[in-house]
Amino acid sequence: MESKIGLLMDLPDDKVPGFYAQIVKALAGKVQLFDRDKEMLIVSDEDQRQAALEIMAHYKIETEIMPLRLLPEEAELTDLFSDYGFISRADHPFFYEKLIRTFRIVKTSDQAEVEQALLQMEEHLLARYTEKGQNIFVVDRQLEELMHGIAKAYKCQIEVLV
Repeated sequence: MESKIGLLMDLPDDKVPGFYAQIVKALAGKVQLFDRDKEMLIVSDEDQRQAALEIMAHYKIETEIMPLRLLPEEAELTDLFSDYGFISRADHPFFYEKLIRTFRIVKTSDQAEVEQALLQMEEHLLARYTEKGQNIFVVDRQLEELMHGIAKAYKCQIEVLV
């Protein structure tokens, strides 16, 4: 998963509808947006973040920084996904980084029952995808200990990635 930076704008309610269009026009000349979703701008790096924040300061727009994780296009999303992320305007799936843990299952012995461990973990998964030939799984960050416990019960381990 790729890191991205979300900039959540707190647009004033009393502004005219064209205000948002003015901001987008100002951004177009100075910021390379990766994507956007409603009132969130998504950029790829710190330079673009800083350039966007300067424009927000000029227009006096409160902006909250939200670290995001971009999932690969082929990722399988579960029904739980929408509580932890969103699909952007350009159909990119994003997770809010502070809410998730990403891991892979490691077979540590011949007795390891990886498939059984995965069956037990299945109901908690938010997404899964393959990266460099390895299966990667995403869960709520509060469930990291549970994932370790399940893996241990089936004589394998998890390696936390994010």
